[in-house]
Amino acid sequence: MARTLPTLTRSARYGLAVAWAAAVLVASLVDPPGAGPTPLGPLGLVGLDKYLHFLAYAGLAGLVGYAGLARDARALALAVVVAAGYGVGMELLQWPLVARSADPVDATVNAVGALAGVAVWRLASPLFGAASAPASAD
Repeated sequence: MARTLPTLTRSARYGLAVAWAAAVLVASLVDPPGAGPTPLGPLGLVGLDKYLHFLAYAGLAGLVGYAGLARDARALALAVVVAAGYGVGMELLQWPLVARSADPVDATVNAVGALAGVAVWRLASPLFGAASAPASAD
């Protein structure tokens, strides 16, 4: 039998995902520091905020996958939908705020980050003993 890393209790795993979502909520709704244009991120290709969106939602989706110890396609897809849907919700909450704006590009980056987070979780899940769902007999 392959060795696995210790796994937190179910409530602790879900607690991590909820705590991460709460941190994203706060970061999404408070006034951003400083004024002026967004600084460019690494490589100077896009704004730093796009990298932060990607990482925030990759982390959220990965933690949602970890919370359920998901490995089957449905559970992984659900983790993406939950994280990406949360990202759309955050963008809609920013719409009426003076210091924020709803940005469809941000929502898209959130969804791409969610996909990446679930992909990383899928690769790491055997280390935590997450078992694949048995193959269906279709």
